Amino acid sequence: GVHLVQRVPPPLHLHLSTSLQPMTPAPLRLLCRVWFGATLAVACLLLGAATRVLHLLPISLELSEDLSVSTAAVLFRLMLRVNPQIRVINTAREADWDRLAACSPAMILMNHTSFFDFFLFTALLPPRFVRRAHVRTVMSASIAQLPFLGRSIGDHAGSFKVYFQAKGAGFGKGDASDFSVDRARQEAETARMEAHIKRRGVLAFCPEGGMNKTPSEGLNPFRRGSFAQAAKYSTPIWGAALHGSTAAWPRDALLGGDPSTVALSLEQLTLLPPPVATATAADLAEACQEAMQRQGDRPATLARGGARTEGGATRARAS
Repeated sequence: GVHLVQRVPPPLHLHLSTSLQPMTPAPLRLLCRVWFGATLAVACLLLGAATRVLHLLPISLELSEDLSVSTAAVLFRLMLRVNPQIRVINTAREADWDRLAACSPAMILMNHTSFFDFFLFTALLPPRFVRRAHVRTVMSASIAQLPFLGRSIGDHAGSFKVYFQAKGAGFGKGDASDFSVDRARQEAETARMEAHIKRRGVLAFCPEGGMNKTPSEGLNPFRRGSFAQAAKYSTPIWGAALHGSTAAWPRDALLGGDPSTVALSLEQLTLLPPPVATATAADLAEACQEAMQRQGDRPATLARGGARTEGGATRARAS
């Protein structure tokens, strides 16, 4: 069966829903978006150049991919650091990432409500964790086709593609209910994923299958197919809950950067009992959605005693 990991929430809470974010005058919001766009462009250009150089070096493919992901984490963290209008709260401790790496192979689930989610999650990935756990993401094949950046966050980073048949699916566009895939092309990616898991790598993906357009109504149903490898290989599953992304980058905006408070929390969602887990992919999808909904309903927390800044983000301090 599936064992949910019970966590007792800390005493103080900071809700990061869009409705509670401060109102920003239009001229200031425009200025923030222009600055954010400029810094994002610089980060993407540097990342594109760096991964292309790494891809040409006489090093192993795995190391090249690890360094590409690590470079993205450093550049996007620097990008957020020079955008002080976006306050970043990181409640994930180094010990949490170490525990995750120690139990690999593992999977990390992310909720997805805004284009900002990718940059926030990547920025808060510790490079040491990336190199130790060989974390790779699962993304829509359409994202990997983006000009210049697509190759850097796709092939160069070792990302696994999902070949949706519906145009724009999984990218906040198209038919949000159509998650059918090109089976012939997907089989090769599935084989790559399984090889990655067998090498004790970590997979990060959005189990809702695409951008949630109504996050206030809760998580969209988790796609059962996303948990096939977890059921087959009995991998532990963690949740990386992203808070406040729609305030930083509204879904209907061409560009983000609005003054806001965003956060990431990291929790282990399930424990699969050894030696053989009997949970099916459907069992895991249901259990993980229930656990991650609770994680998301508990707003990002600031523990008693305030917060301190560490690595460009505000990290909760233990009481």
